[in-house]
Amino acid sequence: MKIRKKNLESGFTLIEVIITLVVVAIVAAMMAAYFGTSITKSSLPIFRLQSAGKLNQIMEKITADYNNAPATWSPSTVYATTNSSLGTSLPTVILPTAANRNWYQYICTTGGTSGTTEPTWPTTIGTTVNDGTVIWTNSGYSPPKNWEVRSYTLNAVVYPNNNNGYQYICTTAGISGTTEPTWPTTSGATVNDGTVQWKCNPQPTLALKTKIGNEGFEYSNQTFGGDTQVKYRVIQNRFIKFVGNAENGPITAGDSDYGKYLKVTIGLHSTEVPRTDETLTTLFVRR
Repeated sequence: MKIRKKNLESGFTLIEVIITLVVVAIVAAMMAAYFGTSITKSSLPIFRLQSAGKLNQIMEKITADYNNAPATWSPSTVYATTNSSLGTSLPTVILPTAANRNWYQYICTTGGTSGTTEPTWPTTIGTTVNDGTVIWTNSGYSPPKNWEVRSYTLNAVVYPNNNNGYQYICTTAGISGTTEPTWPTTSGATVNDGTVQWKCNPQPTLALKTKIGNEGFEYSNQTFGGDTQVKYRVIQNRFIKFVGNAENGPITAGDSDYGKYLKVTIGLHSTEVPRTDETLTTLFVRR
């Protein structure tokens, strides 16, 4: 007796194929809806991190520039009597290091090279101290006090009472007049005040504000920390004040807090790639 073998062929029917395709399409649509944004924007966190890193580098350069005006004393350093970065014939001014900060600042009255250890800083205005081959003269409070009727020693520094963002260095000692002088606002300009003569010098925050640039503009050749290719966009660069804990500003010259708080917000330059809408804000406080 012969047994006939029946060849059975396995496979999908057309209906099964159609059903499978429909199910795959539905699942794909659900996955696209769920993961679509994450997939298409998966590189955005990296771009934002890169942008934040660039902005932090720029702000660090700006902050370092501000911290060097006036500079902190350093050992074995050549000091001249004038600081060319501040303008012709403006004196070199330093502060003691943080460990020895005493609320006074010192002007280089004899140029040379500082010693290997920090000197003991005198706290009487007009008193000098030898530091290696440099001689420093106590030039007054840092930050300076407001102008008042009294005698002033050479190199004392004051703020005007109607704050204009500048400070004034005594270049001729004497007794001030009975009324406050009209203060010049050109760096290096002088004004007579009784028997005193004052020389105009920007306060650190005003000098920094000018150097950063105008709000709404981009800059690609600013010099901060010796880097002539710092590129950024200025979003905010203004003096503000605080009423209680709330910000109030911008404010203008003449306000008692003018020059005290400088709010700076920067973004990336338009040529930066990748470029995001990341920004960075820092508050600089007048020393």
